[in-house]
Amino acid sequence: MIDSSIVSIIAGQPRTTSKLIAERFGKNHKDILRSIRELECSTNFSERNFTLTSEEVSQPRGGVRKDPIYFLTRDGFVFLAMGFTGKKAAHWKEQYISAFNRLEAAAFEKHKEKIRLSQSRKEGL
Repeated sequence: MIDSSIVSIIAGQPRTTSKLIAERFGKNHKDILRSIRELECSTNFSERNFTLTSEEVSQPRGGVRKDPIYFLTRDGFVFLAMGFTGKKAAHWKEQYISAFNRLEAAAFEKHKEKIRLSQSRKEGL
């Protein structure tokens, strides 16, 4: 079964987060953040596939702390996960790739439907 919570549509594109990757691969989030920062990819690739933002975390005594979190595209995930090894890592790589494929296919079908509707309207004019 494919876990649909590991990839979501964010800013119109299938993405996942560094936090979800840490949870699924059994790693500390701070280690995933460091791994992303230390990737030896081009600046252009990094800018297109890794978006740094923050997540507000409520504190027990009140107040809010902002923790860093990355949004990753499919390509960003693949680039990062290539370094993960072992059976558990292989399992989650497959799950993520399947989830990305499913969401991309759904987005493509939605796009095709918009084109069909647009063409139908033009023909009806």
